[in-house]
Amino acid sequence: MSLVNGDQSADELHGPEKEPYVFLERLAMELNSQQRMRARTERTAGGAWVRVVNPKTGWFSERVKCYPDPLSGNVLCFWWEWGSKIGTADDVPGSAAVIARVLDPEPELSTGTVKTGDA
Repeated sequence: MSLVNGDQSADELHGPEKEPYVFLERLAMELNSQQRMRARTERTAGGAWVRVVNPKTGWFSERVKCYPDPLSGNVLCFWWEWGSKIGTADDVPGSAAVIARVLDPEPELSTGTVKTGDA
């Protein structure tokens, strides 16, 4: 059983859906370990995905899927629900960072802090 979704774990799956599901579970665990996002894998007859929620807002929520990119030699990638590629499935930490950045309503400034009164 999966601790991430309470359903079958990737070890209990068989067939072509196993590999993407393994990466989805890894992504959910990575997002949860950062404690900035809440994530869980979900699966229906229509496929599997990771539901990611920003706990700061409760309403910033997205579904992330994992399937091959036909333009990159069928490399497994993570995708937003609307079809934009997030990153490759073998870069789980990098993809998790992208997801956290997109779902953060108050992103940190990477170039420094802007102070009031600075011109």
